[in-house]
Amino acid sequence: MKTMKKGIKIAAALLLMATMTLPSCEEWTDVDNLDIKYGNVEEENPELYARYLASLREYRNTDHTQVYAWWDNSVKFPVSKGHYLREIPDSIDVVGLLYPDLLTQSELDQIDELRTQKGMKVIYTIDFDRMKTDYTNNIKPNTPERSFHSFLADTLSYALSLLKKYPYDGICIAYQGESTVLMDDVEKKEYMEDENCFIGILTDWYDRNRGGVELTFLGAPENLLDQSILANCPTILLDGRTASAANELTTLMTEGYMAEYGTRYGMVVAGTPLSGTNRYATFSNGSPATAAVAAWANTSQQRNRIRAVGVYDFGGDYFNASNTYGNMRSMITTLNPSIK
Repeated sequence: MKTMKKGIKIAAALLLMATMTLPSCEEWTDVDNLDIKYGNVEEENPELYARYLASLREYRNTDHTQVYAWWDNSVKFPVSKGHYLREIPDSIDVVGLLYPDLLTQSELDQIDELRTQKGMKVIYTIDFDRMKTDYTNNIKPNTPERSFHSFLADTLSYALSLLKKYPYDGICIAYQGESTVLMDDVEKKEYMEDENCFIGILTDWYDRNRGGVELTFLGAPENLLDQSILANCPTILLDGRTASAANELTTLMTEGYMAEYGTRYGMVVAGTPLSGTNRYATFSNGSPATAAVAAWANTSQQRNRIRAVGVYDFGGDYFNASNTYGNMRSMITTLNPSIK
């Protein structure tokens, strides 16, 4: 293990030195610059780059904290390197696309590069609560005769079909739900039926399509009435996107913890979108959410090591004054200091 980590560190350092002469992100913010071909280490020193990629792929199998990152791929005509998927930090283990359909050939080529050359996994999210909100706000008022379960079945069918349409490595099942403690019998019955429809369809699909598809859970596992699907999820990510302090992450961990899955837990925080603002990107003490969750994850939680850390919508971090993806890289270094 030490030898492998040393090799990765050396290869990363060599690659860093080789790329120090490349243009800064500021030089890429002008549309005209897209027609200019800059030198890069892949072309100038292909042997070094091949060594680096081999070390990177080996790193995926080492004992380290997994890094998940959700990336906004809505820009289909890039005007900056920050709009290119291939430019995200190499030491991200799993990248989730926020817009999983209508991928361009350029996106498909970049996904192939991430998967085959860098050993990165590419996934997308299927979100129950978003489906429920969409039905309540848009479908039900305009088509009252259509049931939520019918809408859910059709939406899930479409979402799952993307696994055959594109080369995804897996899906993230997002389910926040809510506590049933204060529900009356009618409310609890409806809640149970909705969950059974959602989880039932996914479980049936998974049982028939296990090969090569990895499931990740994101949300509040304690709100699942039927928690059996968690057994098929190597990573259980708690949803800390609305947290503004580290103690809130600890509370989420306490509420969602199940001893039988103690080694599978991770935490997701909000990132820095390309457009707009996000008040949860910085915690109340002024530290970036990425730094706060890294420090939190480096401390044993419920007597277990945190398996993974995730950042939701991190693309805006590319335009960092000190370094591209500065917050992300700092978080990764804190979690896994052997790789840069």
